[in-house]
Amino acid sequence: MQQTKLVAALVILGAFVAGGALGVAGDRALRTNSRGGTGARGGGDPHTFWDRTATEWGLNADQRHLIDSLMDAQHAKISALYKPLRPAIDSVDGLARVISDSTQASLRRALTPEQQKKFDAMRAEMKKRDSERRARRSPN
Repeated sequence: MQQTKLVAALVILGAFVAGGALGVAGDRALRTNSRGGTGARGGGDPHTFWDRTATEWGLNADQRHLIDSLMDAQHAKISALYKPLRPAIDSVDGLARVISDSTQASLRRALTPEQQKKFDAMRAEMKKRDSERRARRSPN
């Protein structure tokens, strides 16, 4: 009986981790950045990267203008590719949230009161970090 509960808790924990990883991966792959493009690597402004790179590489004004134009065009094209998918992605995101919340509730019920406190603290910390990450990515 005790081993069955442990296996069930591990399965639920695995589903929680997999759901979180899927959510993070989807968020990063599809988040729209502040310049209107889709950020495949975190959704940040690509011009920030190119500001740093231009300085490090010693790019001249013409090179920098060309890079900015190319990157803006790339982001516009990628954004256009994802535009028809957004409603489906939003729908899947909502369903994934329901599954995740249900899994969290089941996992919590398998824990002792002391473990639940630790679990709640862990979830609060994860939500805080996620909110901070989203705030850094959102347009000003």
